[in-house]
Amino acid sequence: MTERCVVSWIAVVLIFAGPLQATADDIDDQLQAIAICGPGGQGSAAAKQAAQELGNSGVEILPRLLEAMDTDNILAANWYRTIYEQITRRELKNKSPQFPLQSLRDYVQDAGHQGRSRRLVLGLLDRLDPKFRDRFIATQIADTEFRNDAIQALLKQGDEFQEAGKTESAAQAYETAFRAARESGLIQTTAAKLKAIGREVSIIDHMGLVIDWHVLGPFDAPGKSGFDTVFPPEETVDLQASYTGQNGREISWKRFRTTDKLGSVNLVTAIAPVEEAVGYAYTEILSPRDQDVQLRCGADDNLSVWVNGEKVFARRQWLNGTRLDRFTAPVHLKSGKNTVLVKICQGPQHKNPAVGNNWSMQLRFCDKEGASVGTRSVLPEFSEKNVE
Repeated sequence: MTERCVVSWIAVVLIFAGPLQATADDIDDQLQAIAICGPGGQGSAAAKQAAQELGNSGVEILPRLLEAMDTDNILAANWYRTIYEQITRRELKNKSPQFPLQSLRDYVQDAGHQGRSRRLVLGLLDRLDPKFRDRFIATQIADTEFRNDAIQALLKQGDEFQEAGKTESAAQAYETAFRAARESGLIQTTAAKLKAIGREVSIIDHMGLVIDWHVLGPFDAPGKSGFDTVFPPEETVDLQASYTGQNGREISWKRFRTTDKLGSVNLVTAIAPVEEAVGYAYTEILSPRDQDVQLRCGADDNLSVWVNGEKVFARRQWLNGTRLDRFTAPVHLKSGKNTVLVKICQGPQHKNPAVGNNWSMQLRFCDKEGASVGTRSVLPEFSEKNVE
């Protein structure tokens, strides 16, 4: 065979064999080129070239591509997702697509990977292994990413038990769902299902909401001056003291326990309907241990919080409304009694007179996932007739 014939034969073989597979080192280099791209076009040309080359690869690179997707670099993550979609879409067009199914299942089941990537792969498995999702979700009651899916599955199971007259089995499913729930909507839904079959649970205790307070106010705070003005409770909390409040009226501490299902304290009811004023709420809680927790809070208009005399949170924000868990701050609770003081400012009337001048607050202590950390009120018990 002549040299020219040998060259032609090699060319024909390469054409029918398809593109040469990238080596492991090539793939690593390409993934790294994407990993270091950044804002302002930093590394964008190299990332684009790497993405084009990786996009022509086969499904064998999916495990390594998915590992790379565990990144906080949004630009890189978008490139990786584009490559993933190119590869999977092309393979799915084959009559008998060949995917590394066990690697994909392992990836979804590993809570160490980012949730958005795990959901992306779960969507692919829905096409490749339709029975996997139900088996997987049923085991994810403690998984941050898939917890709500597992709770929804439990609620559906509980409903089916209830329809079949299996009340005890339904109760067990609902109770498991309630204990696992961290999102307020699911907590309320699950509690309602339990109540409907005669099982009472405490949303307040489950979420660590603080509902039992001493309240004081209103102090006069013209305009929006209240946030920066230091009133007596910030220096010393004396529950027996009286002060001169807004319009020269004498004010003193009084007890208030909110009955709101999510612990919101309506200060218009608890103190007074006012404008341009400041109010305070004080309580004492018992912690079962020394622990680092999350303070989650919100207020209309704004609030500052002291725990054991230390200011742990303050946010100057007006006309913002009270929303559950709007703000979060790290707090250390000591074993035993802890004091909590909250300052809530009320600004001027909204420029639109039709907008109500709401005044409220909400506060709870929980872990980073939103579950109770075992705190409880240690203010003296009182009868309902003494509740404001």
